[in-house]
Amino acid sequence: MTCSSITRRRFVQTIPAVAGALSLTSAAAQKKSLVVEVHRPGITQENNRPDPAGVQEMLDRAMQEFTGEKSRKDQWARCVSKDDVVGLKVNGLGGPRLSTKTELIYAIIKRLVEFGVKENNIIVWDDRIRCMQAVGMDVNFGDAGVRVYTTDNPKIGWEEKETHFGSASANISKIMAQQITALINLPIMKDHRYSGVTLSLKNISHGITNRSGRFHGNNCCPYIAEINAAPVVKKKYRLTILDAFQGCYDKGPMYAPSGLINYDSLYIAADRSALDTIGAARIEKARKENGLLPVAEVGRPAKFIAEAAELGVGTNNLEQIEHRVIEA
Repeated sequence: MTCSSITRRRFVQTIPAVAGALSLTSAAAQKKSLVVEVHRPGITQENNRPDPAGVQEMLDRAMQEFTGEKSRKDQWARCVSKDDVVGLKVNGLGGPRLSTKTELIYAIIKRLVEFGVKENNIIVWDDRIRCMQAVGMDVNFGDAGVRVYTTDNPKIGWEEKETHFGSASANISKIMAQQITALINLPIMKDHRYSGVTLSLKNISHGITNRSGRFHGNNCCPYIAEINAAPVVKKKYRLTILDAFQGCYDKGPMYAPSGLINYDSLYIAADRSALDTIGAARIEKARKENGLLPVAEVGRPAKFIAEAAELGVGTNNLEQIEHRVIEA
């Protein structure tokens, strides 16, 4: 059972009784998607790194709020099994200053191992070697410890047979297609020069295929949506933990000092479209605060979010999303 199904059930169970009876068939309740944000001002320190202990506390608080479980093991049991090979899909495209923070990666690994996932059954990965170098983790193909490597490493590569998504086709990373059984998505909160924003959906679509460069036309549409709707993703995807400690509101997805911002937040959701809807709004808020126009008005509409929702990848309807903010 996925995190998303558990979340929907939890919403059904917590809806107040109407006329003395609890309606378990409410369409509104069944469709509600939970996005949890834990915000801690100042978590990102002067060295541009978040405090490790603070990150662990924020992760634990977010998982408790998201799952409704007090036990840490029960929290993670909602999303993965002890026998899973868990892939942590990071994002290192923006360089050392704008990549998934190792403080978050290690915090997640710690809880997965405590839950019962074997260290060597955890794979931290991205598509390119330079991206993993930016994240700052050493490659490990060994039989001991957490495995760390990238698709473009000669030992890995992409599947020989192309996968068709509807409007296009591409070869899928062998890590995604053959090695992992559960995917936890670890994107950054960033502006993007083509798609408007890059969050949960794009970290998957352009991170698991070998033709990501070709999928940037028309604001990356319909490629982001179609790849996220592909069976290989739907089968293995479990959860997104969005690194919003430090991100950007302009000139993304690469690092640019003028667009850098400390959001000082961590987001968790199972619904990728719902999370991207909330995340895009936060980026737009930062743009407005810094005197910039919305991304759509500068030719970069984030229309892929609605397209993904239309294909059944979650919802972008604010009436069907609960954004729960925890100040911690």
